[in-house]
Amino acid sequence: KTIEKDTLVFYDWNIGYCGLGKESSFFFDAKGFVKQNIYPYGIDVMPTKEWNAKNYEGFLSTLKKWHEDADFINIQEIDRNSKRSYHTDQVEGAKEILQDFNYAFGKNYDVKFVPMPIFKPMGKVIGGVATFAKYDFAETPVKYAFPSNFSWPKGLFFLDRCFVKHHFNLKNGKQLILINTHNSAYDGGMLKKQEMAYFKKYIVDEYAKGNYVVVGGDWNQIPPGYKPLKENSDYEEMPIPTDFADKDWTFAFDGNTPTNRKVDASYEAGKTYTTVIDFYLLSPNVELLEVKGQPNGFEFSDHQPVRMVCKLKQ
Repeated sequence: KTIEKDTLVFYDWNIGYCGLGKESSFFFDAKGFVKQNIYPYGIDVMPTKEWNAKNYEGFLSTLKKWHEDADFINIQEIDRNSKRSYHTDQVEGAKEILQDFNYAFGKNYDVKFVPMPIFKPMGKVIGGVATFAKYDFAETPVKYAFPSNFSWPKGLFFLDRCFVKHHFNLKNGKQLILINTHNSAYDGGMLKKQEMAYFKKYIVDEYAKGNYVVVGGDWNQIPPGYKPLKENSDYEEMPIPTDFADKDWTFAFDGNTPTNRKVDASYEAGKTYTTVIDFYLLSPNVELLEVKGQPNGFEFSDHQPVRMVCKLKQ
Protein backbone atom coordinates (compact mmCIF):
# COMPACT_ATOMS: atom_id res chain seq x y z
CA LYS A 1 0.00 0.00 0.00
CA THR A 2 1.06 3.60 -0.71
CA ILE A 3 1.93 5.93 2.16
CA GLU A 4 -0.99 8.35 2.40
CA LYS A 5 0.06 10.42 5.43
CA ASP A 6 2.94 12.85 5.71
CA THR A 7 3.85 12.42 9.40
CA LEU A 8 5.70 9.17 10.12
CA VAL A 9 7.15 7.42 13.17
CA PHE A 10 10.45 5.54 13.04
CA TYR A 11 12.20 3.34 15.60
CA ASP A 12 15.80 2.16 15.51
CA TRP A 13 17.57 -0.39 17.72
CA ASN A 14 20.72 -2.46 17.60
CA ILE A 15 19.64 -5.44 19.69
CA GLY A 16 23.15 -6.92 19.99
CA TYR A 17 21.82 -10.38 18.99
CA CYS A 18 20.09 -10.44 22.42
CA GLY A 19 23.48 -11.32 23.83
CA LEU A 20 24.73 -8.06 25.32
CA GLY A 21 22.29 -7.10 28.07
CA LYS A 22 23.19 -5.15 31.19
CA GLU A 23 24.91 -8.16 32.78
CA SER A 24 27.28 -8.73 29.88
CA SER A 25 30.80 -7.76 29.03
CA PHE A 26 32.27 -8.57 25.62
CA PHE A 27 35.67 -10.03 24.85
CA PHE A 28 36.43 -7.56 22.05
CA ASP A 29 35.83 -4.54 24.30
CA ALA A 30 37.89 -5.92 27.17
CA LYS A 31 40.98 -3.85 27.87
CA GLY A 32 43.16 -6.96 28.05
CA PHE A 33 42.23 -7.88 24.48
CA VAL A 34 42.29 -4.43 22.94
CA LYS A 35 45.59 -3.32 24.45
CA GLN A 36 47.49 -6.60 24.60
CA ASN A 37 45.89 -8.53 21.74
CA ILE A 38 45.01 -11.47 23.96
CA TYR A 39 41.75 -13.29 24.61
CA PRO A 40 41.15 -13.20 28.37
CA TYR A 41 39.28 -16.19 29.74
CA GLY A 42 36.26 -15.06 31.73
CA ILE A 43 35.16 -12.24 29.43
CA ASP A 44 31.77 -12.98 27.85
CA VAL A 45 31.59 -14.34 24.32
CA MET A 46 27.94 -15.33 24.52
CA PRO A 47 25.33 -14.89 27.22
CA THR A 48 24.06 -17.64 29.45
CA LYS A 49 20.90 -19.28 28.18
CA GLU A 50 18.94 -17.44 30.88
CA TRP A 51 20.38 -14.05 29.94
CA ASN A 52 19.71 -14.71 26.27
CA ALA A 53 16.09 -15.67 26.97
CA LYS A 54 15.58 -12.56 29.10
CA ASN A 55 17.03 -10.28 26.42
CA TYR A 56 15.06 -11.95 23.62
CA GLU A 57 11.79 -11.64 25.53
CA GLY A 58 12.65 -8.00 26.23
CA PHE A 59 13.19 -7.42 22.52
CA LEU A 60 9.85 -9.00 21.62
CA SER A 61 7.95 -7.18 24.36
CA THR A 62 9.45 -3.89 23.17
CA LEU A 63 8.23 -4.58 19.63
CA LYS A 64 4.74 -5.18 21.05
CA LYS A 65 4.84 -1.73 22.64
CA TRP A 66 5.94 -0.14 19.36
CA HIS A 67 3.50 -2.03 17.16
CA GLU A 68 0.64 0.47 17.01
CA ASP A 69 2.82 3.58 17.06
CA ALA A 70 5.52 2.66 14.54
CA ASP A 71 5.43 3.07 10.78
CA PHE A 72 8.98 1.76 10.37
CA ILE A 73 11.40 -0.18 12.59
CA ASN A 74 15.11 -0.58 11.82
CA ILE A 75 16.94 -3.36 13.68
CA GLN A 76 20.66 -4.16 13.60
CA GLU A 77 22.59 -7.23 14.84
CA ILE A 78 19.63 -9.58 14.63
CA ASP A 79 20.49 -13.28 14.42
CA ARG A 80 18.86 -16.07 12.44
CA ASN A 81 21.00 -19.12 13.26
CA SER A 82 23.96 -18.49 15.54
CA LYS A 83 25.61 -20.32 18.39
CA ARG A 84 25.91 -17.05 20.33
CA SER A 85 22.09 -16.69 20.40
CA TYR A 86 21.29 -20.38 20.85
CA HIS A 87 20.25 -20.75 17.19
CA THR A 88 17.05 -18.73 17.69
CA ASP A 89 15.63 -17.17 14.53
CA GLN A 90 15.09 -13.69 15.95
CA VAL A 91 13.70 -12.36 12.66
CA GLU A 92 10.92 -14.97 12.75
CA GLY A 93 10.18 -14.01 16.33
CA ALA A 94 9.87 -10.36 15.35
CA LYS A 95 7.63 -11.27 12.40
CA GLU A 96 5.24 -13.05 14.76
CA ILE A 97 4.85 -9.82 16.74
CA LEU A 98 4.68 -7.54 13.69
CA GLN A 99 2.36 -9.66 11.56
CA ASP A 100 0.88 -6.71 9.66
CA PHE A 101 4.34 -5.32 8.77
CA ASN A 102 6.32 -6.12 5.66
CA TYR A 103 9.95 -6.95 6.33
CA ALA A 104 13.35 -7.20 4.68
CA PHE A 105 16.45 -8.93 6.03
CA GLY A 106 19.98 -8.08 4.90
CA LYS A 107 22.51 -10.73 5.89
CA ASN A 108 25.94 -9.36 6.74
CA TYR A 109 27.37 -12.09 8.96
CA ASP A 110 27.56 -15.66 7.67
CA VAL A 111 30.47 -17.63 9.04
CA LYS A 112 30.42 -21.37 9.73
CA PHE A 113 32.90 -21.09 12.57
CA VAL A 114 34.37 -18.00 14.22
CA PRO A 115 37.49 -19.19 16.08
CA MET A 116 37.77 -16.14 18.32
CA PRO A 117 38.42 -16.01 21.19
CA ILE A 118 40.74 -18.99 21.42
CA PHE A 119 39.43 -20.30 24.73
CA LYS A 120 35.73 -19.80 23.94
CA PRO A 121 35.21 -19.73 20.16
CA MET A 122 32.08 -17.92 19.00
CA GLY A 123 31.30 -20.63 16.45
CA LYS A 124 28.62 -20.37 13.79
CA VAL A 125 27.08 -16.95 13.14
CA ILE A 126 24.27 -15.93 10.75
CA GLY A 127 22.86 -12.47 11.30
CA GLY A 128 22.29 -9.05 9.81
CA VAL A 129 19.91 -6.09 9.73
CA ALA A 130 16.11 -6.20 9.49
CA THR A 131 13.60 -3.53 8.51
CA PHE A 132 9.88 -3.70 9.27
CA ALA A 133 7.35 -1.43 7.55
CA LYS A 134 3.57 -1.00 7.63
CA TYR A 135 3.68 -0.24 3.90
CA ASP A 136 4.41 -2.19 0.75
CA PHE A 137 7.88 -2.06 -0.74
CA ALA A 138 7.69 -0.28 -4.11
CA GLU A 139 10.80 -2.15 -5.22
CA THR A 140 12.68 -5.15 -3.91
CA PRO A 141 14.93 -3.93 -1.07
CA VAL A 142 18.61 -4.03 -1.97
CA LYS A 143 21.51 -4.77 0.35
CA TYR A 144 24.74 -2.89 -0.39
CA ALA A 145 27.97 -4.18 1.09
CA PHE A 146 30.24 -1.38 2.14
CA PRO A 147 33.49 -1.47 0.11
CA SER A 148 35.63 -2.00 3.18
CA ASN A 149 36.75 -4.98 5.19
CA PHE A 150 39.41 -6.01 7.62
CA SER A 151 42.54 -7.54 6.16
CA TRP A 152 43.17 -11.27 6.12
CA PRO A 153 42.79 -13.28 8.32
CA LYS A 154 40.58 -11.06 10.52
CA GLY A 155 38.30 -10.32 7.59
CA LEU A 156 37.38 -14.02 7.34
CA PHE A 157 35.62 -13.93 10.69
CA PHE A 158 34.22 -10.39 11.03
CA LEU A 159 30.82 -9.34 9.77
CA ASP A 160 30.68 -7.48 6.45
CA ARG A 161 29.16 -4.08 7.14
CA CYS A 162 26.24 -3.09 4.95
CA PHE A 163 23.20 -0.94 4.44
CA VAL A 164 19.82 -1.90 3.00
CA LYS A 165 17.81 0.53 0.86
CA HIS A 166 14.00 0.40 0.74
CA HIS A 167 11.60 2.29 -1.57
CA PHE A 168 8.03 3.26 -0.64
CA ASN A 169 5.53 5.07 -2.88
CA LEU A 170 4.01 8.34 -1.66
CA LYS A 171 0.68 9.92 -2.57
CA ASN A 172 2.48 12.81 -4.34
CA GLY A 173 4.13 10.44 -6.83
CA LYS A 174 7.56 10.59 -5.16
CA GLN A 175 9.18 7.91 -3.06
CA LEU A 176 10.38 7.63 0.52
CA ILE A 177 13.82 6.04 0.61
CA LEU A 178 14.51 4.38 3.96
CA ILE A 179 18.03 3.15 4.60
CA ASN A 180 19.00 0.81 7.45
CA THR A 181 22.74 1.04 8.10
CA HIS A 182 25.32 -0.67 10.29
CA ASN A 183 28.78 0.82 9.90
CA SER A 184 32.13 -0.54 11.01
CA ALA A 185 33.44 -0.70 14.56
CA TYR A 186 36.86 -1.58 15.98
CA ASP A 187 38.51 -0.21 12.83
CA GLY A 188 40.35 2.86 14.14
CA GLY A 189 38.34 4.99 11.73
CA MET A 190 39.96 3.79 8.51
CA LEU A 191 37.07 1.65 7.25
CA LYS A 192 34.47 4.22 8.25
CA LYS A 193 36.05 6.82 5.95
CA GLN A 194 35.76 4.46 2.98
CA GLU A 195 32.21 3.54 3.90
CA MET A 196 31.00 7.10 4.27
CA ALA A 197 32.39 8.17 0.90
CA TYR A 198 30.63 5.20 -0.74
CA PHE A 199 27.43 5.77 1.25
CA LYS A 200 27.10 9.44 0.36
CA LYS A 201 26.55 8.83 -3.34
CA TYR A 202 23.45 6.70 -2.81
CA ILE A 203 21.93 9.20 -0.40
CA VAL A 204 22.56 12.28 -2.52
CA ASP A 205 21.43 10.60 -5.76
CA GLU A 206 18.05 9.66 -4.31
CA TYR A 207 17.41 13.19 -3.07
CA ALA A 208 18.42 14.58 -6.47
CA LYS A 209 15.59 12.50 -7.99
CA GLY A 210 13.15 14.41 -5.80
CA ASN A 211 12.72 11.59 -3.30
CA TYR A 212 12.58 11.82 0.48
CA VAL A 213 15.51 10.18 2.28
CA VAL A 214 15.64 8.86 5.85
CA VAL A 215 18.76 7.01 7.03
CA GLY A 216 18.68 5.28 10.41
CA GLY A 217 20.95 2.84 12.13
CA ASP A 218 24.07 2.15 14.12
CA TRP A 219 26.64 4.44 12.52
CA ASN A 220 29.40 3.59 15.03
CA GLN A 221 30.20 7.31 14.82
CA ILE A 222 28.97 10.30 16.76
CA PRO A 223 26.72 12.83 14.99
CA PRO A 224 27.75 16.44 14.30
CA GLY A 225 27.01 18.59 17.33
CA TYR A 226 27.26 15.79 19.87
CA LYS A 227 30.01 16.30 22.43
CA PRO A 228 31.52 13.09 23.87
CA LEU A 229 31.66 12.72 27.63
CA LYS A 230 35.44 12.44 27.43
CA GLU A 231 37.57 13.91 24.68
CA ASN A 232 40.42 11.47 25.25
CA SER A 233 38.66 8.28 26.27
CA ASP A 234 39.69 4.90 24.88
CA TYR A 235 36.17 4.56 23.46
CA GLU A 236 36.32 4.92 19.68
CA GLU A 237 34.19 8.01 19.01
CA MET A 238 34.86 9.17 15.49
CA PRO A 239 32.65 12.06 14.37
CA ILE A 240 30.74 12.00 11.09
CA PRO A 241 32.87 13.86 8.50
CA THR A 242 31.87 17.52 8.38
CA ASP A 243 31.52 17.42 4.59
CA PHE A 244 29.34 14.30 4.57
CA ALA A 245 26.03 16.15 4.30
CA ASP A 246 25.11 19.69 3.24
CA LYS A 247 23.92 21.98 6.01
CA ASP A 248 20.27 21.70 4.96
CA TRP A 249 20.30 17.99 5.81
CA THR A 250 19.35 17.13 9.41
CA PHE A 251 21.12 14.77 11.79
CA ALA A 252 18.36 13.70 14.17
CA PHE A 253 19.65 12.53 17.56
CA ASP A 254 18.89 12.89 21.24
CA GLY A 255 22.05 14.14 22.89
CA ASN A 256 20.57 13.67 26.36
CA THR A 257 19.95 9.93 26.12
CA PRO A 258 22.87 7.56 25.39
CA THR A 259 22.32 4.92 22.75
CA ASN A 260 25.41 2.81 23.36
CA ARG A 261 27.54 1.74 26.29
CA LYS A 262 31.06 0.46 26.67
CA VAL A 263 30.94 -3.32 27.10
CA ASP A 264 34.21 -3.96 28.91
CA ALA A 265 32.22 -4.86 32.04
CA SER A 266 28.63 -5.23 33.19
CA TYR A 267 26.56 -2.05 33.04
CA GLU A 268 26.55 0.24 36.07
CA ALA A 269 24.47 3.40 35.81
CA GLY A 270 26.59 6.49 36.36
CA LYS A 271 29.82 4.52 36.02
CA THR A 272 29.77 2.76 32.64
CA TYR A 273 30.88 4.99 29.77
CA THR A 274 28.06 5.82 27.33
CA THR A 275 27.71 7.73 24.08
CA VAL A 276 25.42 8.39 21.09
CA ILE A 277 26.08 6.46 17.85
CA ASP A 278 22.53 5.49 16.81
CA PHE A 279 20.60 8.23 15.01
CA TYR A 280 18.94 9.42 11.80
CA LEU A 281 19.86 11.56 8.81
CA LEU A 282 17.03 13.39 7.01
CA SER A 283 17.08 14.98 3.56
CA PRO A 284 16.10 18.68 3.30
CA ASN A 285 12.51 17.84 2.29
CA VAL A 286 11.96 15.94 5.56
CA GLU A 287 11.16 17.99 8.67
CA LEU A 288 12.23 16.67 12.06
CA LEU A 289 9.39 16.92 14.59
CA GLU A 290 10.79 14.88 17.47
CA VAL A 291 13.63 12.53 18.31
CA LYS A 292 14.00 10.84 21.69
CA GLY A 293 16.08 8.02 23.03
CA GLN A 294 14.12 5.25 24.71
CA PRO A 295 16.04 4.54 27.94
CA ASN A 296 15.72 1.02 29.30
CA GLY A 297 18.85 0.82 31.46
CA PHE A 298 20.64 -1.16 28.73
CA GLU A 299 18.67 -4.10 30.10
CA PHE A 300 18.44 -6.10 26.86
CA SER A 301 21.28 -4.80 24.66
CA ASP A 302 24.39 -2.65 24.74
CA HIS A 303 22.32 -0.17 22.70
CA GLN A 304 19.18 1.75 23.65
CA PRO A 305 16.47 2.42 21.04
CA VAL A 306 15.67 5.74 19.39
CA ARG A 307 12.23 7.01 18.34
CA MET A 308 11.97 9.67 15.63
CA VAL A 309 8.95 11.50 14.21
CA CYS A 310 9.23 13.48 10.97
CA LYS A 311 7.02 15.18 8.41
CA LEU A 312 7.42 14.90 4.65
CA LYS A 313 7.28 18.41 3.19
CA GLN A 314 4.90 18.85 0.25
